[in-house]
Amino acid sequence: MLPTKADLPVDLQTRWLGRENPRDTEAYRHATVDERLAWVKEGIRNGQLGGTKADAFLELPRSKRDVFLEAEIQAVPRPRHSGCVLHDFAVTPCPYHLNCVRGCPDYLRTKGSSSERHHLVQIQLETERALVSARARGEVAKAWITHCEETIAGVRRALAVDEEPAAPDGALVKPFPGGRKR
Repeated sequence: MLPTKADLPVDLQTRWLGRENPRDTEAYRHATVDERLAWVKEGIRNGQLGGTKADAFLELPRSKRDVFLEAEIQAVPRPRHSGCVLHDFAVTPCPYHLNCVRGCPDYLRTKGSSSERHHLVQIQLETERALVSARARGEVAKAWITHCEETIAGVRRALAVDEEPAAPDGALVKPFPGGRKR
């Protein structure tokens, strides 16, 4: 089990656990909510995280940026297949709740992450099975068929991040920078 606090450097923990990418180790570290919030805020500050909040942060004068982060980043969602920083979940729910791969413009995929890839492949397999069932029901299931097809297309785009030649392994990439493409 990993230390609760950063007693060991992440690189050392990564080697000790036989992992290739320190980001995979980070995903398993047990951290408090405050620690996770600090990681996200630091990631936005140093340009490692993107999304609408990060874009807004960069548009602000430097003197207002920390106040903005404290007001806007109050929750850290972490789907198993991605990382994202969307908005203040205390105010409104996420419109893509558990459907990040259906076109969320703030969805982040870690290039080369085997754990994220595994979960995306599982989503794809489950959705392909659901699509077969929906198609067997014909016209009645048209909306469900469309939902499944869009989910599979989104998973494929998220998986394609691993093939991006311009991004180094460990980079956070937005598969849907402009939102869902139809």
